[in-house]
Amino acid sequence: MSRLSGSGIGVDVPSGWEGRIYAKPSDPGLHPTGAQSMNPNAVLHVASFPLPRGAGDYGGGAVEQMANTDLLVILMEHGAAAVGTALFAPAGMPRLTKDDVSPNCLQRLIEGQGGAQKFFTENGRAFCLYVVFGSHLRRARTLPVVNDLLRTVTIT
Repeated sequence: MSRLSGSGIGVDVPSGWEGRIYAKPSDPGLHPTGAQSMNPNAVLHVASFPLPRGAGDYGGGAVEQMANTDLLVILMEHGAAAVGTALFAPAGMPRLTKDDVSPNCLQRLIEGQGGAQKFFTENGRAFCLYVVFGSHLRRARTLPVVNDLLRTVTIT
């Protein structure tokens, strides 16, 4: 296991997994003043399989390569304008249950896969947690792995 950190986010990446953290500019259309934020939005990808270069924020280009045993965990920061809104009202890093995972919760529907999406705020930062399960049917077996990984995430 190794610790990955950047942009105020840290996570323990399990052995054999890959992770990356990158920052992208805030969407100026979301900021009340129309100005671009000085603090870029962070994106975290942690996967149980090799992450391809150029994978999209929500895993486009990666999810197509997943085997049924694979997992992809994504944290996407939504910027200061999202903090305090109803969507991001839940406080703290969520944990997932079997009922949170659905084939209909995927950004791109791929047969057999399942996904979960939760919105939350932690330390004054608004995030979407998005998880892709290589197999929707195996979600009960792989949920503990996801939740163990989420317990290692720190946001400052």
